[in-house]
Amino acid sequence: PMGSWLRLRADIDPTDFDPAVRPIVVALQTYGAVVADNGSAFYLSGVPDARWDNDQLRTLGRLTGADFEFVDASSLQVAPNSYEATTAS
Repeated sequence: PMGSWLRLRADIDPTDFDPAVRPIVVALQTYGAVVADNGSAFYLSGVPDARWDNDQLRTLGRLTGADFEFVDASSLQVAPNSYEATTAS
């Protein structure tokens, strides 16, 4: 669902990807990603930048929805009907 927080599973090996996209794979494992649009096939998008090599980025297309897990962030909620989150202590 839109707004879901997904994290790349820990058993996905970043070294299986082009060195240029490994930081993205590691970031997806560490921080995850938020589902921003549920109207099309599963794909990743980012900020356009001439420094990206599109051929290298396309190697991320090997990832599927099954490679991700949902993150339960409910412990961060201040209230059930709010998007406000607790601060780190």
